[in-house]
Amino acid sequence: MRAERPAPTLVIFAAALALFTHAPRASAQAWVPARGEGSLTTIYQNIHVRTHLTDTGEAQTHLGRVRTNAVNTSFEYGITDRLAVDAEVAFIASRYAGAIPHGPPDVSRTYHPTFQDAYVGVRYNVLASPVVLTPFVGVVIPTHDYETRGHSAVGRGFTELVVGVNAGRSLDPLLKNVHVDARYSYTAQRRFEGLNLNRSNFDWEAGWQARPPLALRFLGAVQVTHGGLTTPLDREHLDHHLIDFHDRATRARYVRLGGAATYALSSAFSLHGAYATTVRGRNTHASGGFAVGFSWRFSRGLEVPEL
Repeated sequence: MRAERPAPTLVIFAAALALFTHAPRASAQAWVPARGEGSLTTIYQNIHVRTHLTDTGEAQTHLGRVRTNAVNTSFEYGITDRLAVDAEVAFIASRYAGAIPHGPPDVSRTYHPTFQDAYVGVRYNVLASPVVLTPFVGVVIPTHDYETRGHSAVGRGFTELVVGVNAGRSLDPLLKNVHVDARYSYTAQRRFEGLNLNRSNFDWEAGWQARPPLALRFLGAVQVTHGGLTTPLDREHLDHHLIDFHDRATRARYVRLGGAATYALSSAFSLHGAYATTVRGRNTHASGGFAVGFSWRFSRGLEVPEL
């Protein structure tokens, strides 16, 4: 039996949680599309890194600023009423402004647009009521050998395995047209320079269908990296090449909050807008910015036996 889903405009724009994580993360939720249904979403993100945060959370403004323009395109499709496939790819253009460059892209102080990473995953709904429970597994793969050094580097260049679970529930009839959705994921990768860079992420949203075409959300994201370097750099006898790469190997931890809105133009097309910012962090960038985009919902009626 297929899980009951909240209104369509409430389930498309989970991509807003990827607002400040350059690595792609498909807009997976506890609710999966019906067999043969899917969506294609394109989101433009404008992200501004205003400060760097140390291991104690102290803001360092002297390291310069970074402006990033990103376009994330994500796809989801229902293979059956319980099994869905997700995919996402990111296109990134960043520019550094400051006096302490950490790599070749920073020295030029110009945008250097290129594709970053791709994500492919599957999720399977195991429980439909009263809580919708959907585990998932996926992989993140760099699209090519891009530059990973510098404040404005395209990405970290790691192949990663992502496993986790989504849980969601409609709050009707207690709170009419309201749903909550939470997601835990664990990302594993090979050690880099002997460092464990595996991380845990916890994302959540509370959504309200304010009226038939308009949906509003409160969004949150927490990341805890389980190893890596702290800043200022703490590793004894740190060699020069690891200094160049320290941005991809830090023990990044943060809390980010934001809000989003989705407006349904029709049953097939929706517009999205979001804003989010870092409210707390360690060994990471304090970033903030906005995202805008659109989604297309479609149905092709793929005939696959239900699991």
